[in-house]
Formats: sequence, C-alpha cells, structure tokens
Amino acid sequence: MVRDSKLERMYQAALLKIAMKMRRNEVKGFEDLFTEILTEMKLDPEEFRHYVNNHMESLMATVKKRGY
Repeated sequence: MVRDSKLERMYQAALLKIAMKMRRNEVKGFEDLFTEILTEMKLDPEEFRHYVNNHMESLMATVKKRGY
C-alpha cells in the first residue's frame, strides 16, 4: 500500500498517462503501455503493478469519462 503522498501522486500521474495513451495508441496493449510508463517514470515495478491492480476500476472510469 502506498503511504507516501509524493509517491501516491506519481502513481496517479502514471495512471493518467496510461489512460491518455490507451486512447492514442490503439495498437499498443495495456502491458506495453504499463511497461513504457513504468520505465519513463522510473517507478518500482511491483509496487506500481499493485497500485494499478487496486485502482483499475478508477483507471477505466477515467478512460470512459474523459473519452481517452
């Protein structure tokens, strides 16, 4: 679980980037986008995967709501 507010904001930003890229890069799958953002933002793979899994519902709601 993420307790550091700075890290939480980084993960939230990364989720938003994934959502935006899901719309623009229809060719890439989720795993490719996940790996790209993970590398780009230098996030811990296990912790970020856990965060994404716990927030997948909000990620998909953001994609749908914002039309990404």
